[in-house]
Amino acid sequence: MALEVKLQLKQTQKLVMTVELRQAIELLTLSRLELQQIIKEKLLENPVLEETTEPVSEEEALPISEEEIFLPADKVHKDDPTSDKPLNEVDWEYFLQSYHENYGTNLSCDFSEDSPNLENIIASKETLSEHLHKQLALVVSDDEESKTGSLIIGNLDENGFLSMTLDEMAQRYTLDRDKLQHVHSLFRNFDPDGIAAENIQQCLIIQLENREEYNPLAMEILTNHMEDLKSLNLKKLADICGATEEDIRIALYVIKSLDPRPARNFGGEETRYIQPDVFVVKVDNEYVVHLNDDGFNNLKISQSYKEMIHKLNSHNKEAKDYLEQKMRSAVWLLKTIQQRQRTIYKVAKSIVRKQRDFFEQGISYLKPMVLREVAEDISLHECTVSRVTNNKYMHTPHGIFELKFFFTSGITAGDGDSVSSKSIKNMIKDIIQNEDKSKPLSDEKIAQILASQKLYIARRTIAKYREELNFLPSSKRKKII
Repeated sequence: MALEVKLQLKQTQKLVMTVELRQAIELLTLSRLELQQIIKEKLLENPVLEETTEPVSEEEALPISEEEIFLPADKVHKDDPTSDKPLNEVDWEYFLQSYHENYGTNLSCDFSEDSPNLENIIASKETLSEHLHKQLALVVSDDEESKTGSLIIGNLDENGFLSMTLDEMAQRYTLDRDKLQHVHSLFRNFDPDGIAAENIQQCLIIQLENREEYNPLAMEILTNHMEDLKSLNLKKLADICGATEEDIRIALYVIKSLDPRPARNFGGEETRYIQPDVFVVKVDNEYVVHLNDDGFNNLKISQSYKEMIHKLNSHNKEAKDYLEQKMRSAVWLLKTIQQRQRTIYKVAKSIVRKQRDFFEQGISYLKPMVLREVAEDISLHECTVSRVTNNKYMHTPHGIFELKFFFTSGITAGDGDSVSSKSIKNMIKDIIQNEDKSKPLSDEKIAQILASQKLYIARRTIAKYREELNFLPSSKRKKII
């Protein structure tokens, strides 16, 4: 068959990822704090977008239609005091009046008014590096020692230990081993005690040496019997050290009072409190979903700029095109935020309907649920539900939970009912927290306790859930002091 070139019309459907669609998907995925930051940026770069002091409804925030925004000049209301004036004669004070009233700076303000209360100003938190450099500056004798000390400080991990040995550090930075050892020894008297140690054993020994009340038996255990210390076998430690079990118990109490993480009070991120996106409140016998619109419902299109567009004629095409582009951008942003809030509301209502037992009785009654169930319930795509539940939080009668928390796999119980894996984890947590600390339960014993409740779970699964809950094995949970 001969090849030929010809034109052919074909009708197809495909999704085009426009800039606006990408923005809508991005806003849907953002957390509440991230969206508030985006809004602040848009308020700075888009003069058409306006923030009010009072909440506004969706109808007030947006014009009735986009066409109404771009009405020609002859359609503008005749009672507008500037409607009959050309642009160069417009009373600009009329347009900017609201700005002066709400946002403008009063240049003739009285500077005698009280200053902000200093108690309301948050002080900056000193970092571990700053704290150590201050102490280092008081003990070093030359620039070379200062640089070596800075290298040691720069190689501390989050717990305050050296991230490498002194030999490795000397080799990597081409340092004299003896001089490095000398500078490192200066840190033995630094605050906090035990900082810059090479390992936890050295850290605890330094802390014990710096104590006024020295315990030789505790030092003996830390220096020579660290492995036996981990087992907490009183009788074995007593035999090895030639002491009574009571003496060993006192020595272990001293060791327990030491800090294995000397840097715990420094560094770390500032505490950020979660702001729920949704509140669920029980009213009579029903659970009512309320959206947290704070920060999102006080945005609207500026009426002043909307009217200004009507005044611009063909001679000011560049200015008019600029304002119209900013107007469309503002309209799209407000519509996208409103759509985002409605979608979160739908997903939250569906979760409340399907997890009513959880809201009534707590985590132990959480049901297995997948994204597809909610997607089918509210006629949305599964990917959309996934985006909505990412970094969004719900305030419930049992605490604040991420929306993803409600989507879990399940295990079939002996009576045929499905039990959420999170419910099982919560049961394991309760069992371990209420166990006899001197005789902690093994994973096998926990499995037997759950089996008595018709929950047949393998020992290895119990071990997996226990590790996810950050509980140690029974041999390391034992407390003897």
